[in-house]
Amino acid sequence: MGTINGANIYITGGSSGIGLAFAKLAIQKGAHVAIIARDKAKLEKAKYEIKTCCSNQHQRIEAFSVDVSDAEKVYKAVPAMIKKFGKPDILVCAAGLGFSNYFEKISDGDFKRIMDINVFGIWYTLKAFYPYMAGRKTNIVLLSSLAGLIGIYGYSAYGTSKFAVFGLADCLRSEFKEKGICLSVLCPPEVNTPFIAEELKTIPKKTKCIKKMTGMLSAETIAKKMVGAIQNNKYMVVPGTMSKITWFIHRMFNGYGTRIITDGIIKFLGNDEIR
Repeated sequence: MGTINGANIYITGGSSGIGLAFAKLAIQKGAHVAIIARDKAKLEKAKYEIKTCCSNQHQRIEAFSVDVSDAEKVYKAVPAMIKKFGKPDILVCAAGLGFSNYFEKISDGDFKRIMDINVFGIWYTLKAFYPYMAGRKTNIVLLSSLAGLIGIYGYSAYGTSKFAVFGLADCLRSEFKEKGICLSVLCPPEVNTPFIAEELKTIPKKTKCIKKMTGMLSAETIAKKMVGAIQNNKYMVVPGTMSKITWFIHRMFNGYGTRIITDGIIKFLGNDEIR
């Protein structure tokens, strides 16, 4: 069983959204927290917010400014982090970018940026922290998505990145277990984070309608699911009742059931959007 109280926890994407929500919850439960993100101003603001949630005066909070999509910077920064904050007991990879648009409107640059942050950012982070976690009883949490289990209209870039994250988790689970690392992967539906407002600028109407099938969860809800996964050493978590039902239908009918539903929604809405 993973222990939160007294644990050294590193969180990428810890300055906002799910990462910040988890950092606050972890600090409430007695952890020491180090958040990692690019924006220094957001990091300092987040650090202050996390500090207000401390359960005791001995807890340590650090903020490190690193772009996880830059391999050289990650590999250089992590040893310095370890020296200052200590070895990780828990690593949460929550840094990510959300994006939705029609395939033909997604530029090569957009696709690369999503893959660089959502996939390579996790790869570099795992590579950098792995030597400090292997051979000990530690926990790693990766954030995928329900869109990483089921293909969704308008998510050819984002969905691809999240399918890759789940695939990476599925491959690493047994390798990491052999080294004493318990790996968990979360696959939530839409989550109410700052990415939502940005995504609304380009998201197709049909995508919005399809996403309503599984609803929206709060970042705090996902943070609680992360804690549960760590404490129970649970590998795969699909948060939300409708998400669980959708995933069950998808598996039971080999994808046929969910495809009939989404194709029906797409056909019903017609071609009223300008592409």
